[in-house]
Amino acid sequence: MSALQDELAAAEYNASAGGGAVEVTVNGSHEIKAIKIKPEVIDPEEPEMLEDLLMASLNEAMRKADETAEREMNKLTGGLNIPGMGGMF
Repeated sequence: MSALQDELAAAEYNASAGGGAVEVTVNGSHEIKAIKIKPEVIDPEEPEMLEDLLMASLNEAMRKADETAEREMNKLTGGLNIPGMGGMF
């Protein structure tokens, strides 16, 4: 199980928002590994738009990481709810 945890933590997940205007990469530990922002979405008059795009893409990437961890753990445990395992991923 430790090997699976290490593998899931190291895996990277990508997501984008605004038609690719903002792209992010996070790992399975929810660490941000990369953020790419197209210059045309940087508007000093409207920072909220960029903030919203960043939040949307980061949340999506972390959701992907969580879904993958849950799916892989279910494969390993056969879907059993093992006490003490909740919240590990």
